[in-house]
Order: sequence, then structure tokens, then C-alpha cells
Amino acid sequence: MLSAEVTVVKPSRRREERLPADIRARYGASGNPERALCRIIDVSKHGARLEVYCDLPLATSITLKLPNSEALGARVVWSKDFEAGCRFNEPLSDDELEFIFRKGNA
Repeated sequence: MLSAEVTVVKPSRRREERLPADIRARYGASGNPERALCRIIDVSKHGARLEVYCDLPLATSITLKLPNSEALGARVVWSKDFEAGCRFNEPLSDDELEFIFRKGNA
């Protein structure tokens, strides 16, 4: 008798790998100032996963403000429990991504 182990790998819906991060940040929704607190859990050139402390409805436009950085425009593409995924309006440059990654892993 022969036996085999099969592993099923689901294809990722993401177009690129996300880098782990642990950065406290602020965001504002619908044109409001960046006052609400959040934590960036992971990040890529095109988006980030946030830990949030209130509901962020799907398709909400937000402005994400990192410490010592410019504000980033983004749109919420998914939200579940106290996490939300956002897509940046403009992709991050390699330098911006590296800065965020270094800051989150310092």
C-alpha cells in the first residue's frame, strides 16, 4: 500500500508580499484630522493592515499619518473585528517602504 501527503496551497490574492511592522500611527476618516489611533501590523507598497479601535466601514477614505512622515491617502478594502486592510491612493516608494519597515522593526 502506498501513501502520500498532499498539501493544498491557496493562491494569495495579494499582488505582493507584505512586510511585518509594529508601528503606532493615527488616521482620519472622511476628511477629519488624523486623531484616531491605530497600529500598522504589516505593509506593502500598495497597502497595509491596521489594528483599529473602532469600526472602519468598507470603502471609507482615510488619511494615515505615520510618526515623522507625510500623511498617506488610502481606502479601506476590508474590515473585520478590529482589523482593516487599506489600499494606498499612491504606491509607496522603495525608500518609504524601507523607512516604515525599519521603524517597525527597530
